[in-house]
Amino acid sequence: MNQARYSDICMDDADNIYLCQVSATVSCGACCGLYNLPNLSREILEVLLAKRTETFASVPRTEEGIFEFKRRNKGPHRLSRPFPGFHHCPFLGLIGDEKSHVGCLLHPAIPGNNGVDYRSLSWYGEQACRIYFCPATKKLPAVYKSILLQTIDNWYVFGLIVTEHALVTAYFKEVEFRLGRPIAVSDYTQNRVSTEAFREFAELKCKWPYRRKNSPGPCNFFFENGLYPRLGVVRKLLDIRQSSYEKIFSELDSGFSSAKEIAAADQLLDELFLKTVRAIL
Repeated sequence: MNQARYSDICMDDADNIYLCQVSATVSCGACCGLYNLPNLSREILEVLLAKRTETFASVPRTEEGIFEFKRRNKGPHRLSRPFPGFHHCPFLGLIGDEKSHVGCLLHPAIPGNNGVDYRSLSWYGEQACRIYFCPATKKLPAVYKSILLQTIDNWYVFGLIVTEHALVTAYFKEVEFRLGRPIAVSDYTQNRVSTEAFREFAELKCKWPYRRKNSPGPCNFFFENGLYPRLGVVRKLLDIRQSSYEKIFSELDSGFSSAKEIAAADQLLDELFLKTVRAIL
């Protein structure tokens, strides 16, 4: 599938960087509730999307046929989702020639839709799909977005990290502080080690060992309407100290039960930032 054809003409007016459909392996469906599922892992999500995509290929392209598919693929009951008041669109699937990234099965460029835009039949409707952009689109500087686009190489991690504008900003600000200068895209695109280090950081969204027990999991509610605010860092003991990485810990939904745990978390990030800065310098 031609990527430019799939994408609507809807880019960030400030610096013309498009974050939704990036490449044959990188895309984001977070605003459609892609990650708003319980017991989430890439393997579970990929199986769900692959089955959904295969089933939709044989659905009659009629209003009745599409609504019947929707009824059969609503997924988990909303109350079992990490964010019950947030939708998970049953028309999310795997797209492209190799079915290697996530996208909308109702888009006119999807094979079988014959150029017809069926997104008006989705929960949010066609207009929302065309005009909505997550806060990261405007809040992340162009250099940060460019690094994200050019270093993250799979849709699962990309969609989790690209919507976390506060977390991404905290990471790059720490790197800049240690470097003593603003970062450049070339600090990552021309450096294998710093690229690997940033991927390691992004994957903390999936693998963070200090995520609090009542966390929604790797997904986040990035809509800025106050419905599901982050709780901040949870400490079981009052004498567990603050960290210089407090913002990062908060954005990762952290919880610490001992001084030893927060020291270990500090060390994990210390080593990652040291690796990054040494590679760039």
